[in-house]
Amino acid sequence: MEEVNKKMICGFWRRIAAFIIDVIILSAIGFILGLLLEDVFVQLGEWGRLIGFIISISYFGIMNSSKFDGQTFGKKLFKIQVVDSSNSTVGLSKSFLRYSFLAAPFSLNGIHITDQTVSSYLGYPLSFIIFGGVFSIVYLYLFNRVTRQSLHDLMVGTYVVNISRSQERFGMIWRPHLFIVSSLFVIGTASPEIASKFIENEPFQEILLTQQTINKLDVVRYAGVMQSSRVLTSAKSGNSSSFTYVSAQVNLYEKDVDNNDFARELAELVVSSYPDSRSQNLIQISLIYGYDIGIWSKWYRENYSFNPNEI
Repeated sequence: MEEVNKKMICGFWRRIAAFIIDVIILSAIGFILGLLLEDVFVQLGEWGRLIGFIISISYFGIMNSSKFDGQTFGKKLFKIQVVDSSNSTVGLSKSFLRYSFLAAPFSLNGIHITDQTVSSYLGYPLSFIIFGGVFSIVYLYLFNRVTRQSLHDLMVGTYVVNISRSQERFGMIWRPHLFIVSSLFVIGTASPEIASKFIENEPFQEILLTQQTINKLDVVRYAGVMQSSRVLTSAKSGNSSSFTYVSAQVNLYEKDVDNNDFARELAELVVSSYPDSRSQNLIQISLIYGYDIGIWSKWYRENYSFNPNEI
């Protein structure tokens, strides 16, 4: 039913390759800034992602516009460009808006969302943007084979085409794609309700209490606690056994990840606030320090393991 227009519409792999080149360029910028401003980015915390967003929207917004003939460095290398339905390059405002629809879901996807946010009304629009946006973008990239428009292209009416192309009429997107994308956004909007029901379960409430207790410590930026299990299989005998553990991911304000005594204190806090942890095989504490500005990140991390029966 769907047919790829090889002469005009840019193919999937060429478009992805151009995007990878652009990501490498932005990562290099982020790396250099990180060398110069690491302490500043760490202190900014999750607000540091705004730095990367501003840099990337400036790069893609300006270069994908008519100012640079609809071409980033990656697109120029692979001889493709962004045009509108009249086969003309787009202005700055439309180019910036186009990238906003692409960047917003992925930028928000990296932030730390508290359980209070999930259970509040703020959780619904966030889930709508993150869940609906990310999955819709990926789905359309993979399966919209006629126009190759992803969500950001559909929202502003743009296409990515080959430079050396003959003038042809743009095809129409397969309508069931629109139904699937709409469904993804509906599911995204409903997901906080499902998460709230899960949070209300008694075992999760106990883990949540432990997480809140750790988050109250002055040296902790934020922490996440979870209980999980693994199946271990012996290479010699082939026998399998279940291995259960409680894991605490603790992000610190200071670069103190090599502090075994503090890690043990946290393990003791887990055991005292979550009694079921004594029945686990292991308490794992991860001390984390670093930054993420969206286009580059740097993390220092040390893992510590404790036997709950020895605490």
